[in-house]
Amino acid sequence: MSSQSILLKLKRLLPSLAQQERKAAEYILRYPYDVIGWPITEFSRTCGVSNTTIIRLCRRLNGDGYRRFKIELAKEIGSPDTLVYPEIWPEDPLSAIAEKIFTANIQALRDTLKVLDLEALNRAVEAICAARQVDVYAVGGSGIAARELHFKCMQLGITANAYLDAQMQIMSASVLTPQDVGIGISHSGLHRHTAEALRLARASGATTIGLTSYPDSPVAKEADILLYTSTWGSPSQDSPSVRNAQLAVVDVIYEAMLLKGREQTQEKLGRVARAISEHIT
Repeated sequence: MSSQSILLKLKRLLPSLAQQERKAAEYILRYPYDVIGWPITEFSRTCGVSNTTIIRLCRRLNGDGYRRFKIELAKEIGSPDTLVYPEIWPEDPLSAIAEKIFTANIQALRDTLKVLDLEALNRAVEAICAARQVDVYAVGGSGIAARELHFKCMQLGITANAYLDAQMQIMSASVLTPQDVGIGISHSGLHRHTAEALRLARASGATTIGLTSYPDSPVAKEADILLYTSTWGSPSQDSPSVRNAQLAVVDVIYEAMLLKGREQTQEKLGRVARAISEHIT
């Protein structure tokens, strides 16, 4: 059995699973406490899938059968470090909604920290610090993290742009050079314009960085350096926990850049601060 968390592995496998396996996986992610108490026939009946589908999914996760899977899952959800992403129901009072939202965000941050590749992070920081220009590509909710990274780069005196429009992404990526960095941010990794922008940036010789939750996605495949978030939600969902996990990774990149070249960045920060103070009325 891999030391990797079952629930984290399930979340990352979702896009690559067949439809029936995905149904079972999503049920496990939503209701793990139910699953550990059920025989396989009860689980398959509730999910509307075959016993064979569940066995196949369990083998993807740990190479063993359903019984071993339940033992490992029970150990995992019994750990104080594991919180189950709670589902919000229409009848929930406001207090319950608030508690569930905070719980989901806390768990997203914990899970993202577990999958954060520090070696890849260091390579990303070095590439950004050395870049002539940094262009960030995103759509939808991921645009919040793209704009934040743009802002933080500018604070450090790094020339950067955030492109949320598909046509602008393509135009930007096509004129990057080997001295530049292109960054694609996408929870699902499925947005074709973001993936295409990274492909064009890579073809131009630029270093490409991807920030996504799914390693087999088109965005991930076009990235020279991959950073991962890990939150509960299908690839089509754009929940607050997704954005908070992305922003947390952006914050780590920023702090690492500050430490990477402390004298240089402090001097640039000072110049930026002085320029802003002179123009505040």
